[in-house]
Amino acid sequence: MSGHYLNIASIRECTEAEGPGKRFAIWCQGCLNRCPGCCNPEMQPLEKRYVISADDLLALIVESQEKWGIEGVSLIGGEPFLQAEGLAYVAEKCKLRGLTVLVFSGYRIDELRSMNDKHVENLLSCSDILVDGPFDAQAIDDERGWVGSKNQSVLFLSDAYTQGIEFCSKQSVEVLIDNDSILVNGWPCI
Repeated sequence: MSGHYLNIASIRECTEAEGPGKRFAIWCQGCLNRCPGCCNPEMQPLEKRYVISADDLLALIVESQEKWGIEGVSLIGGEPFLQAEGLAYVAEKCKLRGLTVLVFSGYRIDELRSMNDKHVENLLSCSDILVDGPFDAQAIDDERGWVGSKNQSVLFLSDAYTQGIEFCSKQSVEVLIDNDSILVNGWPCI
């Protein structure tokens, strides 16, 4: 068991808008980049939102894998690398269950590596795809799925997926309506 706790803004048990296939999406609370035009500005403040233990989060992921047949987990922001220690633990356990890991970051991979942080390195080593770079509202990307702007890179850190898969997926939006709320995720077609 882990002693890690994560500050989460939101989760989606099963989405097809946040990476290849069916995925469990985790939006992290807190981001220092503050990209103008960010689609999740409410997730930027470094404030407590929904605190959950890494093990309880893993239990939800396992449940989604069994219920929905998810193939992976997407870590979105806010900025996932601000919680690299706990998310690396989650990613490691997901890999042991045969799940892929996709991480979205406002940092470039060279910036992440220059942090010389073992938890950042561990999260990178457990990741299959990294979408890196700050969002640029002046360079919207409507050619690749999952990517917000043209300056962002899709880096394949393992051989789990074939390079170019991001061009096979068009931008999409999902809307989930229940008795208490309306949740929207993905990126609208422009």
